[in-house]
Amino acid sequence: MDQSVAIQETLEREENCIMAVQCDVLFDDTTESRLLGLVESANEHRIFIYTHRRMAITADDVLLEAIIPISVDFAVVTVSSPEELVVVADTRVRISYKDEELDLKLPFGSNSRLFLSEVNKAWTQVLDYQ
Repeated sequence: MDQSVAIQETLEREENCIMAVQCDVLFDDTTESRLLGLVESANEHRIFIYTHRRMAITADDVLLEAIIPISVDFAVVTVSSPEELVVVADTRVRISYKDEELDLKLPFGSNSRLFLSEVNKAWTQVLDYQ
C-alpha cells in the first residue's frame, strides 16, 4: 500500500509527496513507528515525520510531528554494526540537521533504498545550487 497518499492529503496545494516509507525511530531503549514523507515544493525538499495509528491510508491516520529541511545543514548516513553488515537486515540511518540527530531503522527492501536514493538526489540538488 502506498502510504504517500495519506501524506499528500495533509499537504498544501503546492506541495507534493514524492514518496513515503514507514520506519522505526530509535531512542535509548525503545523504538517508535513513524511514517516519513519526502515532500517537494518550490524547488525545496523536506522530510515530514508523522506519527500514525495504523497503516496510513488517509490523512486521518497520520499526525505531523516534525519537518526536517534538506539543506546544506542536512546529512543522512548509514549506521551499521559489524553484525548487521553480514546478514540481510533493516537499514539503520542517522539523519542530522544542525545540532539535532535522529536514528532510524528502515525496513529491508527496495522501498527503503528508493526513499534514501530520492533523499540523496534532493540533497545533491541543494549542493548544486550552492
